[in-house]
Amino acid sequence: MANRLHIRGAQVVTMDETLGDFPTADILIEEGAILAVGRSLDAAGAETIDAAGMIALPGIIDAHTCLWQTVLRGCVPDLWPGGYYSKFLPLRSRYTAEDNFNAAWIGGFEMLSYGTTTVVDYCHDIRSPAFAPASLAALKETGIRHLFQYSFMPVAPDEFAEPQDRLADGRRVYDEFHDPKSLTTIGFGVESIGAPELETQLAFARALKAPSCIHVNETGTIDKLANQGLLGPDLLVIHGNLLSNPELERMASARMPLCFTPTADTQGTPADVVRRAIERGVDVVFGCDIPCTVASDTLGQLRVMFNVQGYLDGAMERSFSSVLGRRPPVRPGLPLLTPCKLIETATITAARVLGLADRIGSLTPGKRADIVLIRKGPFGDSVVDDACAHVLLQTSPRDIDTVLVDGKPCMKGGVLAGFDARRAAAMVSDSRKRILG
Repeated sequence: MANRLHIRGAQVVTMDETLGDFPTADILIEEGAILAVGRSLDAAGAETIDAAGMIALPGIIDAHTCLWQTVLRGCVPDLWPGGYYSKFLPLRSRYTAEDNFNAAWIGGFEMLSYGTTTVVDYCHDIRSPAFAPASLAALKETGIRHLFQYSFMPVAPDEFAEPQDRLADGRRVYDEFHDPKSLTTIGFGVESIGAPELETQLAFARALKAPSCIHVNETGTIDKLANQGLLGPDLLVIHGNLLSNPELERMASARMPLCFTPTADTQGTPADVVRRAIERGVDVVFGCDIPCTVASDTLGQLRVMFNVQGYLDGAMERSFSSVLGRRPPVRPGLPLLTPCKLIETATITAARVLGLADRIGSLTPGKRADIVLIRKGPFGDSVVDDACAHVLLQTSPRDIDTVLVDGKPCMKGGVLAGFDARRAAAMVSDSRKRILG
């Protein structure tokens, strides 16, 4: 990697309120950090990336994806029948640590190709002390920034005789791999409400000042957590479709965030929780969730959410007012999610929720250079000069040109660095033979 890197002539979306955005600007990077953003920067001695005709924005952050599923891509194309729980999750019993490596390696590169520079990898198939290190080794090899969430969810059969053994393994993984100055940080996934070890697991994570997540699929869970004194900004709620308004108010008071996974959370399930959460002051972020159902394309999930929320906004307005016509009139809070707001949730908001805002999430000088360059051509840029709208509504994965993580080009000219398609195909084949027979 060159000591200095110069991105020249891009349209720049900074997600920094002080800096603002630029119709044309340069970004100067030194030792993996953003040194300056502005017009006509002095970049003597720097390697230059000509970004004319491109949009530069902070790297996209996916707040919840289970990369271990990547080798079984598309195994559950329809979530409605319930096969995810009854047929897919039991396949974890056939996984080896090598399968975790294969899945994380392929999944990490896939996410980079879509412009995702940070992934929260929720790993709930850990059956032995070999599994988490295998996933982490693969993620490190891809070059993607990762918050690896070691799940305490038991998976039978496993090599952990007692719950304390799993905690001890989690501590070993944390001590060996957690390094806030690197691309690797470690968090934990605690079991759901009612699990006898939940309180112990959360206390364990908090003693390490490590972020945690909890899956919430029922009404009343937040109330129960509150009654146990377990709410806090370090506990990310996953899904939450059935949360009540009083529960969301409790979350807001505790500064407790919500992660919604658009495709997985709209398959026959209520999706109005996003509006209700935002209206009450809860930070909402998004993730791809399950590669067994949907591609690990975080920008693609933001597009899904834009359309789902737009539909829900209109349906709500028509249901509770005397609005006539095809669309209700625009007013404050309607529509709820603009393209800029959605890009914000996947950059600076996600960084703040995950405790990484001092390092990533905006193109602020001093932060690490996690940057995506997206081509506006070859079919022409948007008439309305709204870079976020163009990224969300007028581009596709083919337009991702360059992806930098920590100042290192993980993809350049649309070509991934270090990715071997033949190796990936062999990995998928080997893993499927072991898992599916």
